[in-house]
Amino acid sequence: MTRMGRINLAGNGAFIQKVKNDTTQHKFPGIMVFCGKYRKMRARLCFILLFIFITTRAGAIDAVVSHAVFYLHDSTQNNKLSPSVETYWEINPQKIHYSTNSEKEIIGKASAHIVFTTDSGFIKEDNFIIQTVPVKDARQLGLHRITGLRRYFLTTGAIHMTFTLTDLADTNNKYSFTDTFTIPQPNSSVFYSSVQLLDTIIQSSAKTPYEKNGRQQVPFCTNFLDEPRQTLHYYVELYGSDKAPKADYPLIQKIYIAHKPSEGPENNLIRKDTIKPEDLLTFSGDFDIRSLPSGNYYIVATVENNYHGPIATSSLFFQRLNTHPLEDTVRKAAIAKAVDTSLEEVNVLDLNKTFVAKYDLGQIRAILKMLLPFSDQEGTNTINGFLKSPQEIYMRYYIYNFFSSLNKKDPEQAWKEFSATIIAVNKKFNGHITPGYETDRGFMYLRYGPPTEVITVENEQGSLPYEIWQYNSLQQTNKKIITDAFFLFYKRTDMDEFRLLHSSVSGEVQNPTWRSYLYANGQGGNNGVSRAEQYIGK
Repeated sequence: MTRMGRINLAGNGAFIQKVKNDTTQHKFPGIMVFCGKYRKMRARLCFILLFIFITTRAGAIDAVVSHAVFYLHDSTQNNKLSPSVETYWEINPQKIHYSTNSEKEIIGKASAHIVFTTDSGFIKEDNFIIQTVPVKDARQLGLHRITGLRRYFLTTGAIHMTFTLTDLADTNNKYSFTDTFTIPQPNSSVFYSSVQLLDTIIQSSAKTPYEKNGRQQVPFCTNFLDEPRQTLHYYVELYGSDKAPKADYPLIQKIYIAHKPSEGPENNLIRKDTIKPEDLLTFSGDFDIRSLPSGNYYIVATVENNYHGPIATSSLFFQRLNTHPLEDTVRKAAIAKAVDTSLEEVNVLDLNKTFVAKYDLGQIRAILKMLLPFSDQEGTNTINGFLKSPQEIYMRYYIYNFFSSLNKKDPEQAWKEFSATIIAVNKKFNGHITPGYETDRGFMYLRYGPPTEVITVENEQGSLPYEIWQYNSLQQTNKKIITDAFFLFYKRTDMDEFRLLHSSVSGEVQNPTWRSYLYANGQGGNNGVSRAEQYIGK
């Protein structure tokens, strides 16, 4: 539990009274740090304010606004997961006007207006009043921060948000913020929410806007962590781990800080956990960032299968200002604490002593492409994820584990036998530019083996050159047996390679309009004389 503040609610606004700073005590009591959005260079500057409140003109309202996307079971939609957008803000209390009420208490008020739209138009609007906690002494205002949070069920896709504040004591004193973000469609398998930074965490189930999982979780509204802040607190949700294939278990979650989402952890700032099969899992924690130098970073959450292949990931960008980072040696205890005890018995493989060590990153990428014909949908997604965002160490582990599953005693021998098959396929189907294993015919040959019959038609009147492969039976990657299967390949030009146009096998290309591509008239061939019509016309 992290206890950094005390929550008070008044009207529709929320305030946190600082009772303890999560890093060190400030030299001057009442100093607070606010950071603007970083969409413009000037907004990257963090400003420190001494809260000296007066009832004279306050100037333009300053605020920080952010959001995070989570998913809830919606009873109005057959209990399907629907996106819930948490919108939260923090207002600079020096920039609003204060007045006294009938009880001679000092109070400030602002009206808030939030509008969500899509490219097709308006979808949600909300109006409410933000009111400060009434105080008797103006000096007490320096102990409060004006914060708030609201949740909205929205549609998936691109969302445009406008957030407007108006000082009710001076309607010319306004603040306006706009943002565009994308709400992902919930997957049918494992996926993450947004990663959210937290400012205050208090163990309490009190019914406030901040209540979640029996705690008060007040979000950190900016993505800038300045020098006094020694700890980064985070929260993230994982959905559908119970839907992962059994072959993927045990699932391993890694949450870490890196310069880029595709890179490894910085300064050993990583936490590992084994994942249980649950509909919803929630994770919160913190990192000691005293040793993290100034720079741009991401906090990354990723789940890997037992082949070290990522199956879900989420990340959040943040900036760090730390001109005097602590030496790494001070953090040994924290690093040890971050390692999941359930992983203590895992033997770490030294890849430098295996066959994958002799290949560079370009060759590793090529080997992964060679594995695609033998991969099911999950494996294909994993490999494509590696190819899109290379993570070299995990790529090498994935390759080693693949061949270890074929020959546990001698994975290198399995690789050598596999290599011989690739060489043969390259000779047989090598294209003008594309290696044989990447051509459509080479891919299908690797996946299903040699066809029972091959019909090659180079000069049929009214059609492009084509080739038909017929299998009496074949086995798919899911072990399903298909009988009397066919594949139709064609060449669009003389210099082109044979490309898959149509197939009878589910999961492969199935194109009911194949005639419009193959025949010059776009209808059919030679009154049934065409070999394609004879084999697959019906």
